[in-house]
Amino acid sequence: MKSDIVKIQPARFSVSLLGGEMAGWRWVNKQAPPLLFCHATGFCASAYKQMLQHLAGTFDIYALDMRGHGKTSLPADPARLRSWNVYADDIAAFLDMQHRDGWTIAGHSMGGVTAAIAARGRSDIASLRLIEPVMMPTLITLAAHMPFWNRFSRHIPIVKGAVKRRSTWENRDQVLKSYGRKALFSPWTDGILGDYLEDGLKPAENTPKNDKGAVLLACDPQWEAATFAAHANDFWGALKGACVPIALLAANPSASTISKRARLRCKRLGVGVRELAGLTHLAPMIDPAQCAEFIARDT
Repeated sequence: MKSDIVKIQPARFSVSLLGGEMAGWRWVNKQAPPLLFCHATGFCASAYKQMLQHLAGTFDIYALDMRGHGKTSLPADPARLRSWNVYADDIAAFLDMQHRDGWTIAGHSMGGVTAAIAARGRSDIASLRLIEPVMMPTLITLAAHMPFWNRFSRHIPIVKGAVKRRSTWENRDQVLKSYGRKALFSPWTDGILGDYLEDGLKPAENTPKNDKGAVLLACDPQWEAATFAAHANDFWGALKGACVPIALLAANPSASTISKRARLRCKRLGVGVRELAGLTHLAPMIDPAQCAEFIARDT
């Protein structure tokens, strides 16, 4: 991939699916092969603008706001979420509408898992590029199918943290200043936090402070928590059943969702694993250029 960033201005787009609209961002490069990108839980397509801009000269890019995130308006009922299949079904429905072949499907975290599940059995996909997919042990996946899982999962730290997340703010600047002081965001490349909040926030409705620009998190904390808890996903089955090249980008084991055991298991399945020292699970926000290079490699 060339190091120079091709200046293609991204534009919003949306498509109608059952129950609402799926929104996203588009970098139009019709002479190039198509790329579909799927984001992580709690984020949205706008958070990956810098990474995807690096790829604008290589691909014709579509980046989706997943159900319950960003500007997508599809129904998102936390009480009904048990697995990430609904996300995978949305991805598959989007691809069915495009009538194109040769897709590279890329995703980060939850987006990587759902991309792999959506790709299973499809003939229009050329490759999968997954950044830090959430690779749960088989025992956790089996437990997530059990009746006791709902009671157990509410005690998982990341689920508890999402439930407690503040969702209403007086204005966008207040969110930017507050988040900018948090350690989670300190290693992010300049500008990416603002890109995330572009669609990661939405105007509040029917609140006393709405006339002052009050905003809400676009991903409701209850939906985010339900997504973090929904581990009844056949990701390993999707990897085994794939008939296209698959590559994974993994962060340092201490800050990764891909354990050393999972990396070995991937290699036994013929899934390439590339490790980037110094990165965490939020690699696309910390080093968008290296993550873009990974997606473009050998495609």
